[in-house]
Amino acid sequence: MADERSTKPGSKRLWITIATILPFILGIPLWLKSTQVYRAALPFKEIDDFQTWASGNSLKLPCRLNIIIASSDELLTKPQFASVASLLAPHLQSLRPRDSPDEDESCQNGFDIQVTYDSKKVCLRSKEGLDSLYWPCGLLDYGFLRAAHLSDDILDNLFWNYAYTRTAKTNESEAGGLYTIILLHKSQFENAESFNTDADDATGTNGQSNQHKAESGSRTVVGKYRHAWIIGDLDFSSFETEVVPRVSEVARTFLGGSRSASGRSKPRNLPLSADGEAILSFSLLNAEPEDWTFDWDFEDLKRKFFQPVVDALKGVARLSLESQVLYYTPKAVKSQWDAAHNAHVVPVKQLPFFVNSNEWHLDSSTAATGRSKLLHLAVYVPGAKEYPLHFLHKNGKLSLTDGFTSPGWGGVVVYNPKNVSLLDGDIHSSAHRITAKDFESVAGVIVAQLRTLFGLPPVLQDDPQRGFFILSSARTGFAEWELDLLLRRRAVSDMAAAASTLTSLSSLVRNLPSMVIKDEIGEQVKSSLVAADAARDHAARGSYLHTAEAACEASSLAEEAFFHPSIMSVLYNPTEHHLAIYTPFFVPVLLHAVLAVIKEVSRYRREWRRFKQKRE
Repeated sequence: MADERSTKPGSKRLWITIATILPFILGIPLWLKSTQVYRAALPFKEIDDFQTWASGNSLKLPCRLNIIIASSDELLTKPQFASVASLLAPHLQSLRPRDSPDEDESCQNGFDIQVTYDSKKVCLRSKEGLDSLYWPCGLLDYGFLRAAHLSDDILDNLFWNYAYTRTAKTNESEAGGLYTIILLHKSQFENAESFNTDADDATGTNGQSNQHKAESGSRTVVGKYRHAWIIGDLDFSSFETEVVPRVSEVARTFLGGSRSASGRSKPRNLPLSADGEAILSFSLLNAEPEDWTFDWDFEDLKRKFFQPVVDALKGVARLSLESQVLYYTPKAVKSQWDAAHNAHVVPVKQLPFFVNSNEWHLDSSTAATGRSKLLHLAVYVPGAKEYPLHFLHKNGKLSLTDGFTSPGWGGVVVYNPKNVSLLDGDIHSSAHRITAKDFESVAGVIVAQLRTLFGLPPVLQDDPQRGFFILSSARTGFAEWELDLLLRRRAVSDMAAAASTLTSLSSLVRNLPSMVIKDEIGEQVKSSLVAADAARDHAARGSYLHTAEAACEASSLAEEAFFHPSIMSVLYNPTEHHLAIYTPFFVPVLLHAVLAVIKEVSRYRREWRRFKQKRE
């Protein structure tokens, strides 16, 4: 038959055809190897474990509360003291910050409570701990009760001296989270009627004196360090109803911050860069230089008003200061003349539009590079046509500070020059220098604005009717127990940011297999995880400063790894880009070779079937 084949078909032609595609097949591994990117090994399991921990936990620092019942008489028997100690613990161990919807500011496992009964003959403690090194028994022998003139500020400093200078073993830097409440019977003061607040620092930031008589007869004072005291009737029968609520309120203040006139400020992330730094840029804005111009000696103002604040916050943030003087900087809103107040006023509802971004060239800092955080603190000097300039509240009253803040941006305060009549005949002379005395009130407003930017109330609010007072530090503007609060907030925020950033980096690396991962990125990720572990270890030991530093390092290293320049460039070089490059080179040739192999295989099978039919 014509379609039968008598000889076996040869395979040489088939193998020659197949050999044409062998270089392509054998070259694929070589091509993949040659185009493979370098990827340093990342600890994906450790990152997942860290994220799992962060999603169910927050970094909490321990808080220790030392309650000292100081009495010159035998106020309590030993069984009564045991009853008081057992009564205080349940009320204080589970305290949460005032008006806080979450527990981020709470302490690790609540307060660690120690109650001490310190009398001239007896020294009883509910438990022994580090607190006994800072506050040894013998407080009443210190002699402060016999002082002729005793004020809140003097008593605050005396307690600090007793706690941190009498014992050589103590170290104030280790006292973070250690708070002390001293209970004193008012009959112990030999000159109780002369107890006053004449000291300069004994007035709250609202300017009111602390010399008031409480309705209940008790007096509670929260000092500017880490201790407070309650003066009142310490009867055992009324301890639960009178003393315990006062102690709880003080403990809650230490834990979550003080109250302000408008309520406690809501916790917010600190206005810092990932490495815990910020630049405070001070600007003196002369709105109308034709009317008058003002200048300042900022180095002198910095040394007197702002350097103490920077030093106080050095554990929380690394702040640097710079200044500039600008001219022709009008505001963006128009003021109106108010005959009732004899001043030009700007309603508070227009303050969001006060800053003139077109004329106020504030973003000129040469130090603010990369991810640096810049906070603007502008002092606005109005021109003669709008002098004096004040802010008007909705209730028709003028603002006491003439300043406002913008979260994350900074603050503005209006400076109305004094003795304007002396400037009228000297308009075109050289700039008038703002002295430290003239700037004192403005500096107080700026410090209050810094408190607001850091999430604290701008002023500390007293409650004279209830006999509750809070001392403010006139020099630094921040109490030590407030710095502890900021350290707790910063540690929680930095640890959460580190976990989130590392998780995002891990997901990005897994989803982009062509991404180059340099050894530097791998080392930064590993160092970030090590710093996070160190932060948890320091938190377990109660070291506030070291915990905050380690958490900040973890967040900073995670940010540096995520924003590494090599990663940013690969984001714009996806896999589709490689396909578009190599397809024009290989597909045309490979397509014809594959078609030839298919045709030759089909021909060989057809000839083989013809041969088999002949044999059958």
